[in-house]
Amino acid sequence: MLPYDLFESHTFPLNPLQMNCLEPAPTTFRIFIHSIHLISVPTYLLALVSLIFIKSNVFTTYRIFLIWHVLENFFFEFYSAFLVEPVLHAPYTLMRTTGILSKVGIGSLAQFYMLALAIEYNGTSVSEMFWFRYKASIMHYKEHCFTYFLRIFVNFTRFIAVFDTVFCIITHQEALLFQSEYKSALLKLNPLDTFLKCDSVYLVVAFKDYISSIYVAFWIIQSVVLFISVPGTAIYINFNIPKTVSEVTWKVQQQLLRSLIIQVSIHGIMLGIPNTMFIYSFLFGYETETYAYAAFACLTYHGFASSLVQIIFTKPLRQYLLTICKLKKQETSKTSVTSFNKRTSVF
Repeated sequence: MLPYDLFESHTFPLNPLQMNCLEPAPTTFRIFIHSIHLISVPTYLLALVSLIFIKSNVFTTYRIFLIWHVLENFFFEFYSAFLVEPVLHAPYTLMRTTGILSKVGIGSLAQFYMLALAIEYNGTSVSEMFWFRYKASIMHYKEHCFTYFLRIFVNFTRFIAVFDTVFCIITHQEALLFQSEYKSALLKLNPLDTFLKCDSVYLVVAFKDYISSIYVAFWIIQSVVLFISVPGTAIYINFNIPKTVSEVTWKVQQQLLRSLIIQVSIHGIMLGIPNTMFIYSFLFGYETETYAYAAFACLTYHGFASSLVQIIFTKPLRQYLLTICKLKKQETSKTSVTSFNKRTSVF
C-alpha cells in the first residue's frame, strides 16, 4: 500500500457532471504560459540563426550539439504548451490533456508517454552536454578516475532513454488496459467525477503494475543520476582546471566553467525541481494545483532559459549576434588550445 492511495473517495465542491473533457486549464495559467512565447520564440530563432550561420574554426562539434539541444527545447515547449496543454485535478495524480492532440483524437496514454520521453531525452541531452564539456575542460581526462564514474552515468542515462522508448511501444496495449481498470475503479468510488471517463485523462498510479513500476523507477533513477553527475562534473572541473597553461587557455577555461555553473543552476532549478515535485506527487500525492502548474511552467520553459543562457554566455554566439545587429565590429576568429593534446576550444 502506498503512503498516498488514489483509490479512496474524495469530495469536490463543483459538479463534475457538467465537465467538458476539453475544458482548458485556469485562465491565469494559460495567459501566463502563452505570453512567454513572445520572448521565447525569438530567443530560439536567434540561437538557431547564430548556430547555423556562424563561421568559426573554434566552434565546430559543440555547435552541432547545441543545434540539437535548441531544437529539442523548442519542440518540448511547443509540445507541452500547444499539443498537450495539461489540466490537473488535485488531489488526483492525473493529467487531462486539452491541446491539439486531444482535439484530433490522440489518446492520453500516447500523449503522456511522449511527454515523459521528452523529459527523459531532455535529461539525456543535459547529460551529453556536460559530458562534452567535461572532456573539453579536463586535460588528459582519460587518465582521471572520475572519468570512469562519469562515463557510467552517461551511458546509463542513454540506456534509460532508449529502453523506455522501446518499452512504451511494446507495452502500449497492456498499459491501456491498466488505465481502463484504474479509472473504472476510481470512478466507482467517486461517481460524480465524470471527467475520469474522458479518453484525455491519464492516471499516474505508481508501482501498481509492472509497467508503471519500471517507468517510474527509471524516472527516479535518471533524476538521481543527473542530480549527482551534473553538479559533480562542475565541482570536479572547478578543482581540476590546470594552472600551468597559457593566459589565453586559462581565460577560455574560465569562460567554460562560468557557463557550466550557470547551466547547472538553470537545469537544477527549472528541470530538476519540477521532476522532484512530480516524483513526490506520484508517491505521496498533492493537494495544491498551483504548485503543480508552476512545475509544468518551469518544465515547459526550461529550454527557453537554457537557450537564453547559451546566447549570453557562449562567446562565439554572443559575438556573432552583436555583429549582425551592428552593435560590434566583426572579429577575426582565433584558435585557442584547451589541452596539451591540442584540442580546440568550444568557445
